Amino acid sequence: MSKFKITLIVFMSFLTLTTSAHRKMKRLYFDGMMRTGLHIGVQGSLNSTWILQQNNYNTLNLFYIPIVRQSEMDYVFTWGGQVGGNIGYNFKKRWGIEFHPSFSWAGQTYDDNFTGPVAAVYNSTSNTFSPDPNVVANPVNPTNPNPYFSGTYKYVNVRREVKFTYLQFPIYAKYQTHIGDIASYYLMLGPQFNYRESASENIWVNHSLYKYPNELGVDQKFQKVDYGISLNTGVDIYATDWMYFNIGIVSFIALNDLNGDVLKQLGWYDKNHVSYQESRNFYIGLHGGIHFYLGKKKD
Repeated sequence: MSKFKITLIVFMSFLTLTTSAHRKMKRLYFDGMMRTGLHIGVQGSLNSTWILQQNNYNTLNLFYIPIVRQSEMDYVFTWGGQVGGNIGYNFKKRWGIEFHPSFSWAGQTYDDNFTGPVAAVYNSTSNTFSPDPNVVANPVNPTNPNPYFSGTYKYVNVRREVKFTYLQFPIYAKYQTHIGDIASYYLMLGPQFNYRESASENIWVNHSLYKYPNELGVDQKFQKVDYGISLNTGVDIYATDWMYFNIGIVSFIALNDLNGDVLKQLGWYDKNHVSYQESRNFYIGLHGGIHFYLGKKKD
């Protein structure tokens, strides 16, 4: 065998061995496109929102028959969401912090069907139920509720819709690890503070708006401030070394009681909870965003 062939074989063998070693080292130490530095972007989510252990809470106070008044209403799947910005800083490739100031929609819908009395006065012009105007000025007498009822017992559907908007401020500690050349898995956990911008509550009887006397205002019923823990996990996908997209799951559970003082003094809540139950906001949803690193890559 000529010296040229021997040299060529040795060179090719060396190249093969070094390439294999490089691939092994890359599998051990490669961090995908992850990098350190400051980044900003926009993000949002589509959520399933809940008010846990809220249910009836004064919804059916006009119906003095206990089985109706204290009806255990069913939870109805309720959509919400949030949109906002984000700013973050990665101290290391795998560790960083993020802040997601956002505007959000939350709340809960409840529903119940039963056979019971129908509210006495129906205004066909406004499509609302209300108490008889001739007796509004008089105290309600639970032993004689007839002025407030039609006297007819039939199928009744009651729906309660509670809606909130919040300014929300989650702060996350972020951990990430690569799962490919252009993708990384992330896990973010941290506290979240919410300030309520607006609230509304509507009650519908047989698909018509229902009004009742001595109605409590939503500001009396619900706290303005909400705080808890947020968990966000998913995948970052890098388009370039300075821009990436994320898709994942975000969730939040409040730690404080949502209810105002007036809801703690009703004396009844529903037929399965005659004692007071704290209520909490909760949501879980599909989260996504686009993010941009500022400055040149240093690593």
